[in-house]
Amino acid sequence: MRISLVLLPSLFALMWLVEQTPVYADGGFRCRSGRLVSVGDGMGDVRDRCGEPDFATRRIEKRTVKHRYTRRIGNVEESYIEEQEIEIPIDEWTYDLGPSSFIRYVSFENGQVIDVATGGYGRK
Repeated sequence: MRISLVLLPSLFALMWLVEQTPVYADGGFRCRSGRLVSVGDGMGDVRDRCGEPDFATRRIEKRTVKHRYTRRIGNVEESYIEEQEIEIPIDEWTYDLGPSSFIRYVSFENGQVIDVATGGYGRK
């Protein structure tokens, strides 16, 4: 009985700590509303769950993609690779969750979450 009375405060402290520790999904985070944002979510879904971002930027990233083509002329088959430069829009939204939480940087490619990064403590 004495052991359980000694462990009881430790158990309550551990429960409080777990409650205060945010739960992070792999590649996601919880908004102020408590709703989860994950990789693959659309911009509209993130806005509905978290509200407007505190800061937003957009940049265009150029990438080179390779296409392999095969053509046949008579009995001869010929393969060649063609490179093409494409532009991908990258949107980055910042959510400042306050001084007791970390800032979240959400990156979107073609309107879908591709990454969630964690910054320092917020300032709001």
